[in-house]
Amino acid sequence: MAIDLSILNKEQKEAVMSTEGPCIILAGAGSGKTRVLTYRAAYLMEKGISDKNILLTTFTNKAAGEMKTRITKLLGAEHSISIATFHSLCAKILRIDGEKIGIPKNFLIYDSQDQKDAIKQAFETLGISAKEYKPSSILNTISGAKNELINESEYPQMARGHFQEVAARVYMVYQKTLKEYGALDFDDLILKTVELFRKDPDT
Repeated sequence: MAIDLSILNKEQKEAVMSTEGPCIILAGAGSGKTRVLTYRAAYLMEKGISDKNILLTTFTNKAAGEMKTRITKLLGAEHSISIATFHSLCAKILRIDGEKIGIPKNFLIYDSQDQKDAIKQAFETLGISAKEYKPSSILNTISGAKNELINESEYPQMARGHFQEVAARVYMVYQKTLKEYGALDFDDLILKTVELFRKDPDT
């Protein structure tokens, strides 16, 4: 099936047809980035790339839903292109192969309330006062570390100042609690997937 590229402007067409090596598209809201991505996927298929080897990933459920709708409109419902948010993709990968790094297949995903409870539990274990240190601030610090792909055993070496040193101690206990309950928090989904990829290139 030949796709009609006449709907695209010059810059969009160039982005769709640049299939060798990486390509970065910088554009504002409403400028047609989603259209470019969906047409690029269709163009790759036209060039002989299997739809099973194409992944479209984004940050929000809304954007992923929009991409699914547009791809289906363009290609029909029979395609096998994977379309997901980063977090749902990582959760799926960890359900399949997470056991290789000690994550149970039926792991729980902690929501914000579960996280707060686990932080408070860590405070109690370590004898830290919630009046002296805000649990939400400690949790934000741990989240920041995870988003930089710094795990609980690496963070203490990087902690600077008293607050970060306290956060490092809480981070260790917090992760131990999650492991005991067979749970991951939202930030772990990406952190643990990267860890899995590094430890098991076949995955």
